[in-house]
Amino acid sequence: MGVKLFAICVTTVLCVGYVAGEYCYNDVVGACSPVGGEVQNCNSRYGAFKGDELLTSVQTYANTHILRSFQFLLMSSHFGNFEKNRGGFEKLYKKLSDNTWEKAIDLVKFIGKRGGHMNFRARKDEKNEKQIDFEMYELGSMARALDMQKGLAEEAHFIHAEVTRRKEHDPEVASYLENNFVHEHSEIIRKLSGHTNDLKQLIANQPDPSLSLYLFDEYLQKSL
Repeated sequence: MGVKLFAICVTTVLCVGYVAGEYCYNDVVGACSPVGGEVQNCNSRYGAFKGDELLTSVQTYANTHILRSFQFLLMSSHFGNFEKNRGGFEKLYKKLSDNTWEKAIDLVKFIGKRGGHMNFRARKDEKNEKQIDFEMYELGSMARALDMQKGLAEEAHFIHAEVTRRKEHDPEVASYLENNFVHEHSEIIRKLSGHTNDLKQLIANQPDPSLSLYLFDEYLQKSL
């Protein structure tokens, strides 16, 4: 009898020590008690996602992708009209629009997976964004697309730095960014920079670059 009593006492002490912290178990016990309570810790938020700083950064990044998707779509529509009739440029920007849209959806899913909720009002303060005209000429549009893609890449690097340098290191977020964004951004930027420089050389010092633009547009249609 004495041994049983001792074992019960030890078990009770261990259990009390285990539930002393902020655990989901504590929330459930509190909610099921006669007094009732909340179960705030019963979610999938852990690591760097426990706070709101990283969550807000990822929400903002998702919203940036949505914005860029519509901007690329505007550029695609501009070159697809009957006046411009640049099928290659239209195809290129439509592809970039679809890609950024899919990435935005993937980011929203990732936020939900890590226990967060999407906030579509979390955005970067881009003061000059409303002044940009997306009905540009071929070379200008290519340079603008390159800048937009570099911006997305640098924002991914910023979030990656947040999760690797902070006290609550979150390797899963870092791995997610690397596998789904960082490497792909590098490839897209390389191609866009190549297109921009090739087009500049083709039309440089030409009084009428119409033929060069036509041939480059045909190349884009066949290569994409």
